[in-house]
Amino acid sequence: MNTALTSLICAMAASCVLCIALRNRRCIGTLMPVCSIVLMVLALNLCVPVLGGEVIDDGPFYMDPLSAVFMVLVAVVGCMASVYSRAYMGLENREGVVNHRELGQYYSLLIVFVSVMMLTFAARSMAIVWLGVGATTLVSTFLVGFYSREESTEAAWKYIILCSVGITIALAGYTLVYASTVGVIEHGALDWPVLMAHAQELDPTMMRMAMVLVIVGFGTKVGFVPMHTWLPDAHSQAPSPVSGLLSAVLLNCAMYGILRFHAVSEITVPGFSSTILMAFGLVSLAVAAFFIASSRDLKRMLAYSSIENMGLIALGFGIGTPVAVTGAVLQMVAHSVTKPVLFFSAGNIIQSYGTRDMSAIRGVGRVMPGTSWLLAAGTLAIVGAPPFAVFVGELTILSGMLGGGLVWLAAVTVVLLCVVFAGFARNVFPMLSGDPPSDVPIDGSFCRIAPIAVLMALSLSIGLFMPEQAMEWIGNAVGTFTGVVG
Repeated sequence: MNTALTSLICAMAASCVLCIALRNRRCIGTLMPVCSIVLMVLALNLCVPVLGGEVIDDGPFYMDPLSAVFMVLVAVVGCMASVYSRAYMGLENREGVVNHRELGQYYSLLIVFVSVMMLTFAARSMAIVWLGVGATTLVSTFLVGFYSREESTEAAWKYIILCSVGITIALAGYTLVYASTVGVIEHGALDWPVLMAHAQELDPTMMRMAMVLVIVGFGTKVGFVPMHTWLPDAHSQAPSPVSGLLSAVLLNCAMYGILRFHAVSEITVPGFSSTILMAFGLVSLAVAAFFIASSRDLKRMLAYSSIENMGLIALGFGIGTPVAVTGAVLQMVAHSVTKPVLFFSAGNIIQSYGTRDMSAIRGVGRVMPGTSWLLAAGTLAIVGAPPFAVFVGELTILSGMLGGGLVWLAAVTVVLLCVVFAGFARNVFPMLSGDPPSDVPIDGSFCRIAPIAVLMALSLSIGLFMPEQAMEWIGNAVGTFTGVVG
C-alpha cells in the first residue's frame, strides 16, 4: 500500500482511538487540535503528488486529483475548526453550557467526523463512498443535536430523517447503475475507474433512471432545493465550529458522489445528467438568494448562502464545458475556505451577544474589532467581491456560460448574485456599526481569531496570487471527468 496513505489511515485510527479513550480528560481540548494538525500535514503529504497527476490505485483505495482536492479541503478546514473549537467550546465550558464529559464527547465526535470524510474520498468503490456519506450523516447528527435543547433535538431529527431518505434514494440509483453493468462488467461493477472505462457500454435507459435517483438522493444531502429544508435548521442549531464544517466540507461529500456518477453518465447519455444538475442549480440559487435577503437569523442566512453556492457549483458542472467545470472546482474550493470565516465569526458574535437575531446585534466593530474586520472581509468574499477567491470562481462560471452560448442563464445568474450581495449588505454591515450593549463580554483569545484569519488569508491569496502550480492541480481535477489526468 502507498506509504503516505498508510500513514494517514494509521494516524486517523490512532487519533480516533486516543480521543475517544481520553474523552473525559481535561487534556482532550489540546489533544484533538494537535491530532487534526497531524492529519492535515499527512493529508497534504499524500495529496500533493496526486494533485500533480499521480493516481493511487491500491486494492480498495483509489485517489485521483479530484478526490485529492476534496480531501485537502476537509483536512485544512477540519484543522481550523478543531483549533477554533478550543476557544469556542472552552468558553461554553467555562460558562456552564457544557460540562467536561460533554466537551470530551464533542471532540471525540469531531475527530471521527473529519476522519470519515477524509476516508470517503480515498475509496475505490462507489459503494464505499455511499457508506461514507451515510456514516458522515450519522456522526454529524450527534454534533447537530449536541446542545440538549428542544430546537437542537428537532433539527437533528429532521436532519437524519431527510438525509437518510435521500441516501436511500441514492442507493436505489446505485442498484440501477449496477443493473446497467450486467453483461458488461464482471468484477468491480461499482468501482469508479471500471465504470469510466466501460461507460459507453452501459445501458442508457438504466443510467437515465439511475442519475435521477442519484442526484435527488445525494442532492438532499447537498441541500438542493426543494430537498434543502433540513439545512438551515441543522446549520443554525449546531455549534459554530460544526456549522462551518457542515457548510464547507460535508456538503462536498454528497456532491462528490454525484460528480463521480455524473462523469460516467455524461459518457453513456451525454447531456442528461447535465440538464438535471443545471435545473437543480438554478432553482437552488434563486430560492436561496431571496431567503438570504429576507433572513433575520445570522446562522440561517449563512446556511442559505451555502445552498446558493452549491447551486452555483451545480450550474458549473452542469454546463460541462472545460471553462465552466474549472469554475465549479474553483468555486467549491473558494466556498470551502471562505464560509467557515463567516460561521466562526458568527460564533464569536453570538457567544458575546447571546442572540442570532441580526437586528439585535449592533456595535460589533467597537467591542470585537478583530471579529468585525474578519466578518466584513468574509462577507465581501462570499458575495463574490474582488479580489477574493469566490470572485474568481463565479467569474469563471459566468465565462463558461457565455462561452457555451447560455447568455440568458448568465444574465439570470448575475441578477440573483446581485440579490445575494444586497441581502448580505443589508443584514451584515449594520451589525458592525452603532452602539453596542453595555454588557457585551469580550473574549479575544488567539484560538478565537487565528483560524479565521488563516482561512481569510487563503481566500484572499487564491483570488490574488493563484500560482501556476495550483492552476495545474485544478486542471488535473477537471481532467478526471474525461478520464485524462496529468
